Amino acid sequence: MERSLLVGDYVFISSLPTGDARVQRNDVLAFYAPYEPLRAAGRRTHLVKRCVAVGGDTLVIRQGQVLLNGRPAPNRGQLQTTYFLEVAAPGDEVQAALRAHGIVDNTEPGGVPAVSTNPETGTLGYLISCPDTTAAYLRRQPYTRALTVAGGRVPAGSLFPDQADFRISGVRSAVPRHWQLDNFGPLVVPKKGQVVNLSPLNATIYYKIVAQFERNSGITWRDGMIQQNGRPLTQYTIKQNYYFVLGDNRHNSEDSRFWGFVPENQLVGKAAFVWFSLDPYADVMHKIRWRRIGKAIE
Repeated sequence: MERSLLVGDYVFISSLPTGDARVQRNDVLAFYAPYEPLRAAGRRTHLVKRCVAVGGDTLVIRQGQVLLNGRPAPNRGQLQTTYFLEVAAPGDEVQAALRAHGIVDNTEPGGVPAVSTNPETGTLGYLISCPDTTAAYLRRQPYTRALTVAGGRVPAGSLFPDQADFRISGVRSAVPRHWQLDNFGPLVVPKKGQVVNLSPLNATIYYKIVAQFERNSGITWRDGMIQQNGRPLTQYTIKQNYYFVLGDNRHNSEDSRFWGFVPENQLVGKAAFVWFSLDPYADVMHKIRWRRIGKAIE
């Protein structure tokens, strides 16, 4: 969510009781990490992501653009793309420009992006994430030789639903799709009451729902199919609503593209506003980001 939210933001979450129907597309949601085993709420990881699709929606991502039910979805927040900025001479001028436009690397000391090498061309520059408006500015600068998209690729088969259960069981689809971060789907988001016919073509989409989220007994996996009490499960009725979420920093976010849907009963609430904010890279006199306090999260 970097740029829509910043490292050091403290966020107020408005509660959202289970069964509440107020979740809308583009809401920023707080929820328990769906890939973790079920355990006490106080021991679970909280995530914050943007809801891009609700139960019943058909989602497609093409060249980074989200399509819902065949139509382009409006973008909210400050979406970022990862680029490689090739420059004539790396140095203080370029780093000052990056900092002035809020481009940081949270893995580097002081948050300043380090000089790196483009693995495809061997040229020097910076691996950065920024919004389209900042990318347009950088392309116009005399020190810029090229600004090319550098994100969006992951190892084949590493996304949902090629893997059904992120980092947990190793359940994999019998029919891999090889989707990528910027080219994903089509995928129908499950809705309460929906009846699905199960086959090796789609079983991994529903495995976590049947095996964990809706707490059915006797569930196993065999020969590319969900089994219940030792027999293939060929039809299932969805018991609750689900959501598909993305981070606004689209090339640097582990989200529904990796681990699938967020179930309604694991929602915590909506991110409402920033109630306090500390800049981890500022000096003591400028540590508090006063302008962010009270900022609504859009």
